[in-house]
Amino acid sequence: MKWRLKDKANDRCIVSDCGEYRISKFTCGGVDLFLTYRGSSEIGTAENGNQARRIAEQHKARRAAQQ
Repeated sequence: MKWRLKDKANDRCIVSDCGEYRISKFTCGGVDLFLTYRGSSEIGTAENGNQARRIAEQHKARRAAQQ
């Protein structure tokens, strides 16, 4: 899956090439947290961007296997 910035003004959110998944980065107390969404549903959290991407890719693979 490829990723792109949601928009040029917001570097804290990326969207998958298919448009179904997005990853938002939040920082609280100097600690980064990456939330992964499919549509408006949160599907996982991660400590770094690579883990968040894997969550989305695994979720997409599971959905494909179920169909």
